[in-house]
Amino acid sequence: MIYVPTAIKKLTLQKFKLSWKEMSMIGGLLKLEVLKMMYIVFDGKEWKTNRDEFGELKFLKLSGLKLHRWNTSSYHFPKLQHLVVQRCWKLKKFPSSLGDIPTLQIIDIDSCSKSMADSALQVQKKQEEDGNDKLKVNISGFCR
Repeated sequence: MIYVPTAIKKLTLQKFKLSWKEMSMIGGLLKLEVLKMMYIVFDGKEWKTNRDEFGELKFLKLSGLKLHRWNTSSYHFPKLQHLVVQRCWKLKKFPSSLGDIPTLQIIDIDSCSKSMADSALQVQKKQEEDGNDKLKVNISGFCR
């Protein structure tokens, strides 16, 4: 079990195991604006976010995670501005609902699966078709 002060605004988690219950507790931190998760081992391969989590989060970085699926909604990250997905090779699809977050400006996909990169570009294309030219998707690194 981890302990995190409830008033924390920035949190970096690196190289340890985390249960989905603990992840939900982190999502419930009312002032959390920046979350970086690097090489975290979860107790499952699918991340399901909930509506009452990550209400103030503006920046999210997922790096080196072995997630296979990410089930989420634009309602779960209502203030997200910048999302970085890096070296998450098992994650094959970008959650299309994240494109509907009105505050989201930048999606950085770095060294992920080709299908992940392609699906993120599809989200950008759909947003452009819907009149949202503020969302930028950057693909870098080797996407295979």
